[in-house]
Amino acid sequence: MWGLFGRCRRGEEAERRHRELLETTKRLLLERGWEATSIDEISRQSGVAKRFLYARYPDKDALFFAAVAQFRDEQIGALGALGAPPDDVEESLLALATQMFDLAMREETLAIIRLFLAEAPRMRDFAKHFAETFPRRGLNGIARFLSVYVERGALRFEDEQFAAEQFAMLVIGVPQRLAMLGYRDTPEQEARRLRAAVRLFLDGSRARGETGAPGV
Repeated sequence: MWGLFGRCRRGEEAERRHRELLETTKRLLLERGWEATSIDEISRQSGVAKRFLYARYPDKDALFFAAVAQFRDEQIGALGALGAPPDDVEESLLALATQMFDLAMREETLAIIRLFLAEAPRMRDFAKHFAETFPRRGLNGIARFLSVYVERGALRFEDEQFAAEQFAMLVIGVPQRLAMLGYRDTPEQEARRLRAAVRLFLDGSRARGETGAPGV
């Protein structure tokens, strides 16, 4: 029994060190930039020995992508906090859109995207893998949320994953790109943009009977 408990404790400690390693990697890269951040410094500030680090990640590129993936998973987890969708589809989608928008416009999010875009051309294999997996993972939760209203008969889609992609682009596409350049609308304009994005999405996906019902 003690042996099992001890292994569990060691596993928890290893996971804690791993989280600290990835968090330190992200923080240092955002503070200092790619060239000024070394594996030695990451090891020192995270308190994770280099032998542990290299046992999981062969180089700084792999460590960086793991740190970004952890950040993505944290954001996906935050979206799950909405709970069961209420009956009013427009207000429910507006709540989802608002949460997505807030996460997408955080300074930390914007900084990570800038760093990713700057380094991706140099790391083509990692970038390709990330481009193939990152959107799908992030859109799954949105697709599940939308599927509730499909089951209720309020929305109609041919492809819920594609619908989730279109919803995400309507909500955060243009505002996030502008924010990466240092520009943001006023809070009033942002609220109006979100409401318009949700209504535009609903105009193209709301179920309207057997004939002529639009689909995304």
